[in-house]
Amino acid sequence: MDDITRDPRGEPATTRLGYSSYRLARAFTRFTENTALAEGVTLSQFVVLQVLGEGLPLSNAQLARRTFVSAQAAHTVSNELIEQGLVSRGDHPRNRRIRLVQLTEEGWAVLARCTERLREHEERLIAALGGPPDGSLRDILQASADVLAGGYFGDDEAEAAAIAQRTSTVRPRHIPSRLAQARIRAERRTDDE
Repeated sequence: MDDITRDPRGEPATTRLGYSSYRLARAFTRFTENTALAEGVTLSQFVVLQVLGEGLPLSNAQLARRTFVSAQAAHTVSNELIEQGLVSRGDHPRNRRIRLVQLTEEGWAVLARCTERLREHEERLIAALGGPPDGSLRDILQASADVLAGGYFGDDEAEAAAIAQRTSTVRPRHIPSRLAQARIRAERRTDDE
């Protein structure tokens, strides 16, 4: 390695908040996935259990939005959890067309065991950092995620402008907001004219 020189324009990726937050997310995801798999559920299934663990029955559409997946994926995961007896599906009190999913007693038990292990892991991290920072790490991360609002500080026009500048023809994994989608369509129509 002594004969390899670093380009002077280079800087460590770890100086970027995005890279460091990605590393942190990956580390939490690995631990969470192993915790979930020890209980016989996948990471996707565990995310659903966590959201339903707020105690409110949700429709498939609500579940999809809350777990950052398509309605089809949420439906598939819900069905898997129903087969495992961790989730049940019931009627909406006012709308017969909407079916709600909620945790069963066994689902609550699995969630409780996983959550206990995750809290221990979080506490170990906080102790390794020398104690809690001003506010909890969870509060800091949540506040940052709220402010960024998907990466564009909640600014649909900035999101639309960024998406319009993409040069890749590969379908983006990130689905833009409705306003951003409408703006992209309008810009494409203008370009076609």
